[in-house]
Amino acid sequence: MKVFKLPDLGEGLPDAVIREWHVAEGDSIGAHDSLVTVETAKALVEVPAPRGGIVEKLYAAEGDTVEVGEPLVGFADSRAGATRESDEKTAAQAEETAAADAGTVVGRIQGGSEMLGSEQAPGEREARRATPGVRALARRLGVDLERHQPRDARFTEAEVRRLAGDREKGPAATAAQRETDERKQGVAGPADSPARRAMALAMSRSRDQVAPMTLCDEVDISTWWGEQNATVRLVRAIQQACVEEPHLNALYEDGQLQPSAAINIGLAVDSPRGLFVPVLRDVANCSDADLQQQIGEYKDQARETGIAREDLQGGTILLSNFGALGGRYATPVVMPPTVAIVGAGRTYQGVVAVDGKPAARPLLPLSVSADHRAVTGGELARFLQALVNALSS
Repeated sequence: MKVFKLPDLGEGLPDAVIREWHVAEGDSIGAHDSLVTVETAKALVEVPAPRGGIVEKLYAAEGDTVEVGEPLVGFADSRAGATRESDEKTAAQAEETAAADAGTVVGRIQGGSEMLGSEQAPGEREARRATPGVRALARRLGVDLERHQPRDARFTEAEVRRLAGDREKGPAATAAQRETDERKQGVAGPADSPARRAMALAMSRSRDQVAPMTLCDEVDISTWWGEQNATVRLVRAIQQACVEEPHLNALYEDGQLQPSAAINIGLAVDSPRGLFVPVLRDVANCSDADLQQQIGEYKDQARETGIAREDLQGGTILLSNFGALGGRYATPVVMPPTVAIVGAGRTYQGVVAVDGKPAARPLLPLSVSADHRAVTGGELARFLQALVNALSS
């Protein structure tokens, strides 16, 4: 038997949680077919088969944690496969023609000849019609994707929620159902989830590698407060400040500062599973509506399904809108190799001078941290002032 071990998935973590098997023992699969979906470092990742053959053994069940380098799948060698095929033909001598056809069946044979030729097994069809995150959401909401057809090539989260009637449930009912489903499926709890372990590693790396400095200020946002989406306004303000001080929209690696032409904002999203930082890509070429939709989708994914690995990579500057939960000022943690993070605190009614007289206005606290190895104090101060100017207009 040839044993395939869990490879290093490039996330910096020593293990992964099995979320969904796409094969079963006895299945015949081809090289590069999807074997399993795992969750590691906050992301859902599909692991492909390194070779074709017959799956002889699965070494872990869904919900199990497997360390990198531990056995994952056992493949029958060619001699064993030939022996199995011979035994099947001997057992089916009365149906020689059917047995010959069975040697080319993709997937499992159910009920003798119920699934023949190139027909796909239900799990394979489902895998082709939905991403791992959407399939996970469907399972948690009790939606059988095999009973429905997607509107387009693949199911979307919105379709799954519509099929589940999730919009009709109150927030408390949805959270309670999600908690119940996770207990039933053995999903890792908040204390030991991959997201939290990844966060711990990232914070340790920041502590060891970054020389942080933080500046704070507050801005009168009465010109738009209550009329525009606050997170989108913050994204636009960061975009403008990055144009004025491009060294904060950059990566610092191997002692070299590498400013980025595109502004890719990593958005810190809090969830019961831990901290996720999905990326809003090239915000300068996104409309406000596009940004608002993407932000909403990332928040839903963080709560419900996990976020795809590619959506967690490529950030060039970070935003933490912690004020939505509480607190005015903070010392946001820079996540290398990025060099800056913007923190937005809780808006409050403060008294400011307007035309020489006191007036109550909504004030937004800002806290910006940067890596002093790569950014000067002057650059950070000018960046913060550019943020203030953009948010006050």
